Amino acid sequence: MNKAFITCSILFALNLEANNEFKLAVVGKWQGHINGPFEITLDDLNQMKKNFDDAKVDGVIDLDHATVFNGTGEAYGWIKELEVRENELWASKVEWLDHGKELIKAKKYKYISPVLLPNTINQVDGANIGWTIHSTALTNRPFLEELGEIVVNNNQIQDKGENSMTPEQKEKMEKLEKQVETLTAEKETAEAEKITVQVDAAIAANKVAPEQKDSLITLGKANPEALSDLLAKAKAFVQVPGNDLFQNNNNNQGKKIDVLKLGGIING
Repeated sequence: MNKAFITCSILFALNLEANNEFKLAVVGKWQGHINGPFEITLDDLNQMKKNFDDAKVDGVIDLDHATVFNGTGEAYGWIKELEVRENELWASKVEWLDHGKELIKAKKYKYISPVLLPNTINQVDGANIGWTIHSTALTNRPFLEELGEIVVNNNQIQDKGENSMTPEQKEKMEKLEKQVETLTAEKETAEAEKITVQVDAAIAANKVAPEQKDSLITLGKANPEALSDLLAKAKAFVQVPGNDLFQNNNNNQGKKIDVLKLGGIING
């Protein structure tokens, strides 16, 4: 293959809000590139990742391949990590700069295009280290049209977030959602128990009547602070006995003698 580099545009919707990642390359053969036919294997993808990991710089995301044509270019984002997933190479961690995000959100640019070098020369020892990713660009002229999804409406970026996830990512997301549901339920149960304890304690202290329990619990669930404030300000009241607890039945005359009278509290 006689060329300096291959520029490949992966046609898919950039998902800025979910995961900040996108596809960079895939396994396959292409015959119609302007620089001639080329092929990418799984070994090539792994080699790209290794060379990226060994490098001391992040991968630049420029505009319309300015880094290729001008030798350098303003960054619109930075690739922080790569990941090989089956037969695909993904930029799994991306830092988008604000002006890069604005171009994509405004639909001025829709696609990503990696510049792939098949025969990279190590600058230290001059060895051929094989496939590397030279740079990546925002572009509107994709080459590999069969590799991705064309954006056809204004909602595509938002709608594609879940569809672009791998099975492993979906499984992790589902597990996290279940954990959140469990923690939420446990929190609600604990708060309900705390409110019930508060109300029971107030009833035991004769600050509120037992008949008020359900309504007070309802108040506590809706506004815990209001319940706490109400119970804190409530004063204990004297409950009129409805049984014989305050009377003595063990007198020799078989008559009930009020202990309040015996104590001199009530004369009679």
